[in-house]
Amino acid sequence: MTSSYPAALPLLIGIIVAAVTAFGLAGYGFSAIGRGGPGAVARGGAALAGALAAVAYVWGLVSLFLDESGTAQACQDANPSLYGQVSGYSVSYLPPALDCRMSSGGSYSAAVSGFVTPVMTGCAVIAVTLALIAAAEHRRTTTPEHPEKRTT
Repeated sequence: MTSSYPAALPLLIGIIVAAVTAFGLAGYGFSAIGRGGPGAVARGGAALAGALAAVAYVWGLVSLFLDESGTAQACQDANPSLYGQVSGYSVSYLPPALDCRMSSGGSYSAAVSGFVTPVMTGCAVIAVTLALIAAAEHRRTTTPEHPEKRTT
């Protein structure tokens, strides 16, 4: 059986960076909404959606990290009836995933909950959308409606 176990150091670094990012974005999001002003809800919402995406990423990385030494056991726990056909494992860090490859050519997921990738993707899309709305609101409020025509 071939194996590519998740490496502990990249997982730990990813967990720390994503957790710090989540806390920073959450702090900014709540303070932006609290300050108010034009586009505050969009700015704060974008930051909070980004924080939730980072939390989901941390969840996935922690799942991989906790399973780092027992990849075979995770494949067996995920689908005991198919475990006898497992020929190897593959690990992905973005999105976090552990796939159990079968000798027949297919694979199935183990260790990382199935909701992690959809939550990360959905929150990232919401964050980008709200950030674009906040940028448009900022531009609308800072650009004069009737700029003076200058003649030189």
